[in-house]
Amino acid sequence: MDWNAFRNFTHRWHVAINAFHHGPERREHRSWMYEAKDAAGEVHRLPLLFAMEREGRLPAIHQQCSRSESEPIVDNHLTCCLGVRCSECPELLAVDAMEGSPEDKDTAKAWTCVTHIISKGGDPAKEGYILTVDDRMFWERTYANLASSRDE
Repeated sequence: MDWNAFRNFTHRWHVAINAFHHGPERREHRSWMYEAKDAAGEVHRLPLLFAMEREGRLPAIHQQCSRSESEPIVDNHLTCCLGVRCSECPELLAVDAMEGSPEDKDTAKAWTCVTHIISKGGDPAKEGYILTVDDRMFWERTYANLASSRDE
């Protein structure tokens, strides 16, 4: 499924979940339904991130927006939303030792991460199951800007 088709699919899925929660019947909120939709996207995204890290293709420059200055990223690597650096994760190291192509290992790592994160309650901040250092830079700067006042 190409990106646009997947985006349309997940949009329809999201609409259906919203209708379930906000329809004529009063239902208890089931956040895990949204987490399932998010996990589907992560299962497709994470193998790409693992391949980029493995091949040394993670970005070396961070630019918050088109009007901000570029800045170097000293050590770009992957960290999961549970706070574990992926290259040091015992579960991912075990998967990395499996027989198979690098792409097979990337896919197995993605499913392992998604299942582990869901088993721990999902991605609480909705920033992504796995983040690069530049992703973290983006979110930290975004939160700082949201927290600042006009006078600062």
